[in-house]
Parts: sequence; C-alpha cells; structure tokens
Amino acid sequence: MNDSFAIQGLEWRANWRIENGNDSYVVPFPTLRPATLVFHGETEFSYGHYGIHLGQADVLTFLGPSDGTVTGYFIDCRVGSPTAGMRESVTWSPSSARALYIPNGVAHTFDGLERVNTINSYELFLPSPEEWVHGDLDWQPDADIINLPLDVADEDLPYFVPNSHPAGEAWYDLVAARQRASIPQTAPLEYPMTRQMRLADGTVRRVELRRRLTRAAKPAWEPFAGVFGVGWVRHPVIPSGEESGFSVLVDRYPLYFIDHGETGYTHDAYGIHLGQEDRLTFVGPKDQTVTLRLIDTRPDSPTYGADTSFSFTPDPERYLLLPPGVGHAFEHIEKVYTINRPRTLLPVDGTEYLPGNDVIDWPVEKRPIPRLEVNSVPAGRDYYEARVAEQKQLRKNQTVQSTPAVLLTRDENGREIRVALRRKVAAA
Repeated sequence: MNDSFAIQGLEWRANWRIENGNDSYVVPFPTLRPATLVFHGETEFSYGHYGIHLGQADVLTFLGPSDGTVTGYFIDCRVGSPTAGMRESVTWSPSSARALYIPNGVAHTFDGLERVNTINSYELFLPSPEEWVHGDLDWQPDADIINLPLDVADEDLPYFVPNSHPAGEAWYDLVAARQRASIPQTAPLEYPMTRQMRLADGTVRRVELRRRLTRAAKPAWEPFAGVFGVGWVRHPVIPSGEESGFSVLVDRYPLYFIDHGETGYTHDAYGIHLGQEDRLTFVGPKDQTVTLRLIDTRPDSPTYGADTSFSFTPDPERYLLLPPGVGHAFEHIEKVYTINRPRTLLPVDGTEYLPGNDVIDWPVEKRPIPRLEVNSVPAGRDYYEARVAEQKQLRKNQTVQSTPAVLLTRDENGREIRVALRRKVAAA
C-alpha cells in the first residue's frame, strides 16, 4: 500500500500517543482551538466532488477499523507551487498514530470513508494585511470552500493564491464564536457546495448551494435519571447527508481522544475525577452496544450512593457529560474511540490541582462507595493555556510514561492519600 505523497506539502504527521494498556492509546492535541469531528455513516459514502480551502489547512486523523482502506485523491491548485497541476491518488488504512496534513489550495476527496470518522484539527490562515485593507480578496471567511467536479479536465483546473499568514488565537476565538451562533440557525440545511460559475457577461462568480434535509434534530439535553448531572448534550452539527455530517467541537478546553484498540476492552475499575468534567463523544460501529457503569461518590448530590448502569451505541452528534465525583467504568468499548473536551474545576481552598493525577481508580466490585469532595471553581483561560504549554513541552520531550493508575490508600498516620502509579514505556 503506497501512502507517500508527491505533491509538495502534502504529508503525514505523527500524532503524540501515550500507552493506555493493551493496544489502547491516549492521543492528546496540545491546543484549545476549535476542531471538527467528521462522520460518514456506514452505508456507501462519497463526497461527489473535490474540495479546496484557501484559508484552512486540514489536519485529518482517520479513526476506523485497521483492516479498512481509504483512498485520497488530490490536485495541486496553488499558483506558484512547484507541483501545481499535479494529480495523485494514495491509499492507506485508518490509524490513530498519524494525521494527514493537506495544505490550503490542494483539492481533495476520498473513497472508503464508510465506518470511518475523522478528527480535523485544522490550521487557519489569513490573507496579507494589504489585500485585506484594499479589499482585493478572492476569499470570504464564511465561504472558505470551493468544489470541483470529480471529472474536471486539466485545462479547466482553476488556480488560486491561498492565504499565507497563520491566524492568531483571536481569530480562532472568533471562528468558534461564529460557529456556535450560526450553526443552530442553519441546522436543516446541508453543508454547502460551492462552484465557480461563469455568467453571460463573462464574469466569474462563486455560488453557494445548500440542500434542505429532513433529519430530525436530537434533544439539546437528555438527562440520565439515575445520576444527577449526567446526560447527553447535542453538538452543533452541520449535516452533509442522511448519515454524514460535521460535529463542531468549539468549547475552548483541552482536546484528546482515546483509541480503545480492537481487542476486548472492559474497565476493571471506576475512574473518578475530582476536578474534571468529562464531555465524551463516542464514535465507532453503530451496532456495537457499550455498557457504562456509574457510581455517585458526591455526598451533597441528591443521588449520592447511586450504583447503576445503562447501555448505548456510538453517536457522533452528541457527547456524554459526566460531572466530577461520578465514577465511570465501560464494558465492551473496544473498536470505539472516545473524544473528550473536558472542563476543569479547581479546589475552593485554592490548593494546587494536578490534572495528570486527577483520577482515582476504584475497583468495580469494591463496596461501600467512597465519599469524595469534588472541586467546584471553574478554571479560567490562563489555566488552560498553561496546561497546553505543558503538553507541548511533554510532546517535545517524547514522554516515556503510560497513563497513571491512581489508588486511594492510607499513610503511616492513617490519613487517606492518593498514590499515582505510572509504567515506563518506550518512546515513540
């Protein structure tokens, strides 16, 4: 299988992965920027056209069965590129180990995306300030997609000057805010198709077309009655077909996903966070039933002591909110990927909070259920930015530790303490 590229700048980039037991990995993205979860359904899927961004470089991690194959088709439509006009097709298998970087100005489309979900941790680019000030732009921020027919001939290929200035964090903030506000208003409409149209007077205009869909919207909030505060939250979603679409991940919190591998994966302990509110999106085979066991360890919760479970199937259009203090253990979660943008809550007394050790592993069968005091002060932007800086440094150092197991025990004076155990692993 040939998965290398000839088009300049089109490349694979290694993802930072931390061993999580067996063939499972935690894959952090050291960023607070918005991202997109692209889902394609399980019936035959095709975009039916090429797509080109001028202000966005796609960074695509393909999540799906390791024995699957995806074929990408690419055309370099960049003015001045050494490989301008070059076409190529490449085939690969989904893997959490790497991401495909597609420079802005390179047209792309794919086959074989059935049963495959894609995380796009895209990079944004702006035009030169001079062009922006003088209005000499062939680009609109809200319409940064140009579509080409699959059978476009070489002589009909359009060429563009893509934006070249990396956007700052303020621009990512603006994009996230606009997505959060605008997507609910366009929910019945399909993701737009944009074509270059030549009018009768010879001028060329970019026309945006949207098809109205009849998909029923999911509830904005669907609580689980068994444990207070637990429930499903609907993502802002742009549909692209009856089973496909884009769930936008706009909350400015850290982003990571867990690859649970393809062999049997069942937790033997509840994970209990004291300062992390999990927001878990599950993607994987739609006919796979995952069971979630829950215990409520919060003494001030109306459901304290709850010991319950429920089952669900993966759904990319919503996430599960799990407050701190709610222990959770999954059964049969192999072949499923869990995407998390967790919110952090800090201690009321201002003591230090160590996010890397904020999980207590409580054996599934151990009773009675513990009584745990959880954090309640929402962390600010400075806190999250500091965590991202730490992650970037860890990535640079090539971490050689697995994810921790944190146990409750007592010291020589009988005081309850937490002990974090980490296993050394080979650096990637």
